[in-house]
Amino acid sequence: MDRLKGVEYFRRVYELGSFTAAANELQCSNAVISKYIRYMESWTGSKLINRNTRTISFTDEGERFYRYCVSVTGQTRELLDAVADADNLTGTLVVASPVSLSIAVLSPLFIRFQKENPSLSIRLQMSDQLTDLVGSGVDVAIRGVEAPEDSSLIAARLGALDRILVASPGYLENATVPTSIAHLRSHKCLVYSLSSDANQWEFMSPTGSGKPIAVEVEGPLVADNSMILIEAAKAGLGIAMVPRAYVNADLKNGSLQQLKLDADPVPRSIYAMYSDRRYLPRRAREFIDFIRKSL
Repeated sequence: MDRLKGVEYFRRVYELGSFTAAANELQCSNAVISKYIRYMESWTGSKLINRNTRTISFTDEGERFYRYCVSVTGQTRELLDAVADADNLTGTLVVASPVSLSIAVLSPLFIRFQKENPSLSIRLQMSDQLTDLVGSGVDVAIRGVEAPEDSSLIAARLGALDRILVASPGYLENATVPTSIAHLRSHKCLVYSLSSDANQWEFMSPTGSGKPIAVEVEGPLVADNSMILIEAAKAGLGIAMVPRAYVNADLKNGSLQQLKLDADPVPRSIYAMYSDRRYLPRRAREFIDFIRKSL
């Protein structure tokens, strides 16, 4: 049997916590996974996994063996990167990225990167929910945030993501046009639920003190996707705070108008996040560099 494959199979069983999940990801049967786990236990001379019909748990030897598996698979990946054709990226790059950011900003870059590297396959997981990089086998997660919160991940800033306030001409015709952030309390505001300032929009202090000013907002629609909020703003439901890059076309054609208040929204940045610099595949490193330069 292939010992290196057994190491990889054990690693994914550990990270996913399930034989079935590992089998689905690796496109094989539970029986194959079980066979390789037994092979690893025979090779190490230790019981690695306690399992019954419903759950699995890992012995102390299994915990130590997992750390060995991470080291082996990472070093193998580094070696293959080093000896591979320098002009030819291969394998599968798994990227997790928010839906709106992917569609509005990143999709042309994903396509261009793949066209420039035709031997590379890109698997894109689009979700506005935060992703467990290890558990889902993701190489790189892209996020538009004020600052990364997960200290267990490495974050590389790729570019700026400025936010603005927008509303439709129809909404502004039927409401007093706000000129101050304090006026937002009396307006219908469209809330992005996954933002760190979802219900209290943050604005940069005009005095330059560095501490943001928070304004409590509420309105008729709360959603976990910015594209829905943009459509709602165009339909006249209220004011939305969204990245400028998402609404450039709407500002040009007049379906939305930017509101100029006495303070600007706290900007966001685009970050690439990954779990381990030492074992980051070359295809992921070059992808991150490409996105940074393109942005």
